[in-house]
Amino acid sequence: MKAKEEFIRYIRKTGTSLGISIPLEVIKILNLKENEIVRVTVERIKKDGKN
Repeated sequence: MKAKEEFIRYIRKTGTSLGISIPLEVIKILNLKENEIVRVTVERIKKDGKN
């Protein structure tokens, strides 16, 4: 069985890209390490701070 966690984050501009950060709690729960490959699914839940 694959470990899976969901969380909500704001998108930030990082250089010429957009990025999100993984919460520390999720990193600990999934025991994530640098250079590991993770699956990311993106779903917009609000547009410009509005529904």
